[in-house]
Amino acid sequence: MATTDELTHLVCLFHHHDQAAAATEDLYKQGIPPTSIAVICNEGPEHAAGSALDEFGVPARDRQHLLEGIRNGGVVVAVSAVEGHVSAVEKIFGSHKATKIDDAVMTPKAAELPVVAEGETAIPIVEEDLEVGKRTVDQGGVRVYRRVIEIPVEQSVNLREEHVVIERNAVDRPVKDADLALQGNQVFELTETAEEAVVGKTAHVVEEVVVGKTASERTEHIHDTVRHTEVEIEEIQRESELRTPVKTN
Repeated sequence: MATTDELTHLVCLFHHHDQAAAATEDLYKQGIPPTSIAVICNEGPEHAAGSALDEFGVPARDRQHLLEGIRNGGVVVAVSAVEGHVSAVEKIFGSHKATKIDDAVMTPKAAELPVVAEGETAIPIVEEDLEVGKRTVDQGGVRVYRRVIEIPVEQSVNLREEHVVIERNAVDRPVKDADLALQGNQVFELTETAEEAVVGKTAHVVEEVVVGKTASERTEHIHDTVRHTEVEIEEIQRESELRTPVKTN
């Protein structure tokens, strides 16, 4: 809260747009002129939000907190109120759960309202470790088919045949002893022969296809991020110090 010679500037941070809208509507009903109310959010450039806060005389330390809240989705409602409206404006802000300037530090996962600790509170500091393992995955492979096919072949071979030939020749010569030996009944046989092709097959191993696997190793560098918790300790001003008007010229 800051004051000028005639007006008091009240600035509060809302965590949700619907809270800010409801508070703004109540300010209108209270009779605060729309020209005296500024709604500052992250829909415009950041320097515009900073300039708007500067117009209300927000100190540098509180300005940074409010800008951080706006960047994380919060809405700042600033009012330039005359002395008779100051109490009503503060009451409206409080009824809609506005955050005080000194409590305005937010993170993307911050709670809607600040947590007030009573007694001793343990704040866990969490750190992530990167664990890299490995697994076997299917990378495809080779399928080998073995089948027998028939190929027509052709080869020539010479075959020999024997045939019986009978000739009758007329002769006129004296009888010899060998001729006399052939007297009586006798049987003479001559056999005809012929060669035929005999087909046989022999198998020979002409090639071997060896199917196996080889293994190799490679080194893969894993790039990732791990998170850890950081705790920032900040001293909170007393309520009486927060309500002390800041005089500006």
